Amino acid sequence: MMIIETNNAGFAEECSALRDAGHRLMTMFAEHSGRVHALFRKGADVTDVTHVPEGKAVPLSPSIPCAMGFERLMAESDGVEFEDGPRAPLVLRKEGSIPRNHTVGEDVFEIPVGPVHAGIIEPGHFRFSVAGEPVIELNPTLGFTHRGVERLLEGPASKDDSRLVERISGDTCVANCIAYSEIMESGAEIPVRARHIRVVLAEMERLHAHIGTVSGVCTDTAFCVPSAVGGGIHEKLLRMNVGLTGHRLLMNSVVPGGVRRDIPPETLMRLDDFLMEIKFEMEELASVMMESPALLDRLEGTGVLKKSDAEELGMVGPIARASGVESDVRAELPYEMYGSLGMRVVTEPKGDVHARTLVRLGEITESISLIHQCIQSMEPGETRVRVTPKDGVRCAVVEAPRGELVHCAVIEDGKISRYNVRDPSFMDWPGMSRAVPGNVVPDFPLINKSFSLSYSGNDL
Repeated sequence: MMIIETNNAGFAEECSALRDAGHRLMTMFAEHSGRVHALFRKGADVTDVTHVPEGKAVPLSPSIPCAMGFERLMAESDGVEFEDGPRAPLVLRKEGSIPRNHTVGEDVFEIPVGPVHAGIIEPGHFRFSVAGEPVIELNPTLGFTHRGVERLLEGPASKDDSRLVERISGDTCVANCIAYSEIMESGAEIPVRARHIRVVLAEMERLHAHIGTVSGVCTDTAFCVPSAVGGGIHEKLLRMNVGLTGHRLLMNSVVPGGVRRDIPPETLMRLDDFLMEIKFEMEELASVMMESPALLDRLEGTGVLKKSDAEELGMVGPIARASGVESDVRAELPYEMYGSLGMRVVTEPKGDVHARTLVRLGEITESISLIHQCIQSMEPGETRVRVTPKDGVRCAVVEAPRGELVHCAVIEDGKISRYNVRDPSFMDWPGMSRAVPGNVVPDFPLINKSFSLSYSGNDL
């Protein structure tokens, strides 16, 4: 990672120059000392532009819109003040009213939804401005699951906080633990077998996340039989996870230095055979879905997210790829064993619910292929070594099921003075406000499910 030390005057200039050169803002955070970091990535090149503000901090959001969320978070959590004025709170930790935008006009009214929902899901508040059925504007309010995770991760770098990290977002345990482990490993040589097993677990996590979302899309369109079939496949995957790690969501499996336990060769061979069956079942399910005029009528043209919007907001993962943005950390910045495996980045151009479903169906096939390649090339060996975190600014980038996941740590004298987590959902939630307007209110649950974002990953 390249580090560029600058001052107030040069901070915005350096960041704008990186953006103009095709680099994308990954994350921003402030240390307790006031030092601000802005991390950009283009392919495998990661750059940290940092400075200590002289008075008030220089804002990036006027030229880089996706920086606004980070600036709001820094203002509220770290007390950073910006030259162009205060930022509205982002995480709800204080008493009082919630600031909201209101659309005013004849026959315009608002529909509040949440934070308590009809389903068993995480809390979030959505306020629709409508004129009849079509949505004019959507204002989401999140932050209800804020737990102060980043502060809990500060302290001695030698302590193993993997069990805390994997609970940042329950269905992203493996990805978060891989990112955390890479920071704690500080470039140490990790056993090849452990790196293979990490890829197997990461792709199993992606499989159960994507299949659950595809099944949910069928549920939200009342396509009952495919919904039930998808739910059954999802349950079989979760039970296979128990056989691999002892936990349905693969918790307690990845640790700094490798993996907590080896997976026997006979179990891996059973997994390979099992996934061939899953591949066949998913191909049948996809065929039924994509040949149904009633389903396609609900999916096509619904919740369109333009490529220009996805790029402007810095969106990541399947949501961005479904809008034509070809970006995948596994291909651009390979980690673990991804650099030695063959994979295809699945993209679609239309940016609607149909495209997002097709991307996930394609990635299910790719995940099965990656696991098969790992199993075939895996050899006996150690699965864990002792590692010692090193001082400095550390960054790890991982492709979680929802997209690019970033962990950063500032380690000084063997202590973590600042830990930053940027979940992919943090980048993708603003896109919901671009995709929903123009659609009717009953289509919101379907659009929301096709985004399949994490509330707890966003709120931390």
